[in-house]
Amino acid sequence: MKKSLLALAVLVVTGAHAQSSVTMYGIADVAYNNSVVTSSAGVKTETNDFITNGLSASRLGFKGERDIATGLKANFVMEFEVDPSTETQTVKTRTGIVGLSGGFGGVTLGRRNTLIKDVEYTFDVNMDPTAAGFLGNYARDSRRDDVLTYSTPNFSGFSADVQIGFGATTKETSAAGVVSNTNNGKTGDSKAFGLNYANGPLVVKFGTETVKNTVKDIKIAGYTIAKSTAVDDFKNDALGASYDLGMAKLFFVNTKSKQGTEATKVTVDTNNFGVRVPMGAFTFNANISEGTAKLTNSTTKADLNGVQLSVWYALNKDTTVYGIYGQEKVKHSTLTTSPEQKSMLIGLRYMF
Repeated sequence: MKKSLLALAVLVVTGAHAQSSVTMYGIADVAYNNSVVTSSAGVKTETNDFITNGLSASRLGFKGERDIATGLKANFVMEFEVDPSTETQTVKTRTGIVGLSGGFGGVTLGRRNTLIKDVEYTFDVNMDPTAAGFLGNYARDSRRDDVLTYSTPNFSGFSADVQIGFGATTKETSAAGVVSNTNNGKTGDSKAFGLNYANGPLVVKFGTETVKNTVKDIKIAGYTIAKSTAVDDFKNDALGASYDLGMAKLFFVNTKSKQGTEATKVTVDTNNFGVRVPMGAFTFNANISEGTAKLTNSTTKADLNGVQLSVWYALNKDTTVYGIYGQEKVKHSTLTTSPEQKSMLIGLRYMF
């Protein structure tokens, strides 16, 4: 029912007109999690607990739009991640944007998904669960603060996105005219561009992003595979596609990242293949990932591989019982033991 009574109350309080709409939505997701991580030294660490982001992060959100002129709408989204499993609940802002939309497309300001996240999530067959096995999401940032995003209208299935993010907000210049290395007004600034195509069963997305003066610690199976020893621009690219055959849906996403100066450059490249098969109330998903990483301490690239399997059972349109198994491993000649992570989730998700 999308909580129409609450929406009505909000509209009455704000004096909104009939052209306005406000919706409350959310997800409650709790799963039993078993995770076993084997380090490069051969030490195994096992974790057993309940998590609140098994298949999807638990969240509570509000979104709305209002006609403010002919062909022009104002809109907003306020979405918060919540933890329903503990008394000392942590609340974090996932999305906080306000914008305008019309025949020109749409513009939003605030905190939201990065364009690389949008590509990776769209073509992750298991929808980005908290489990090992999918390698395409380790290098990117999920969301970014202080971003301006413009999305074009749809032209015969084609559309584009441009995103500009502001990192360091302070620029400090000495009396001699020298700009500070730490307060330079550029660190963390980002620029991103995305292309999208959707026509019938085929969907294709491409995204590219550059973040200024940034070093990112990229880990797979709990092992740091890429972290540059010198600060420079961090670059991420992602290209993905899906095709719906009816009886099954195929997914693919390629991700590339590089960081550091030319002398200290480290890279991570992954290919991720998925298939989804619905059978009545059941949905079966399988993903296989492979890739390479240029480590900081070696010119020989490490081999990466992963597998992630899941089964969803829909109790109704809002409630899903699920099980997920994942495994990922890093192999390199300098490693005595190949770092590995195995994880298993059994959970329940309710969406409203």
